[in-house]
Amino acid sequence: MSVKSLSLRAAGTVAGVALASGVLLSSGPAQAATASIGAGRVQLCAQGNYAAYLVFNTAAQDQQGVATATVAKGSCQIFDIVNYGGGRQTGISAIGRYNTSSDTFYVGGLNVDPTGGGWKLLAQGTTGNAGKDSKLVIEAAPRT
Repeated sequence: MSVKSLSLRAAGTVAGVALASGVLLSSGPAQAATASIGAGRVQLCAQGNYAAYLVFNTAAQDQQGVATATVAKGSCQIFDIVNYGGGRQTGISAIGRYNTSSDTFYVGGLNVDPTGGGWKLLAQGTTGNAGKDSKLVIEAAPRT
């Protein structure tokens, strides 16, 4: 399945900050993490048994998706959030890569203000069950 079709499929599941997999938000350390990441940026940590990358699009999924570099399992990388302008939110989809092929699977996603404080996203779990044993956790989000 291509990234573009995954990104379009994600449109139905990406709604606000709610994630089907659950959300972890903490105050003190989370606020410190968002400050170190910086406004308009997102950090992806591939903490599962797979590598992962992000795809940015408008919340309405009406633009060509922009993919980031792949983050190797066990590591983290910070990316600038694509700002599509016009006060629109940016959709962020986390995509996992299987370990034994070039195929990919949808991990989770959310819509964010592209100019807001930094985000820290954790791609966790395993590639088991066709990627359904993976999950996306928000460790840090901007204060509201």
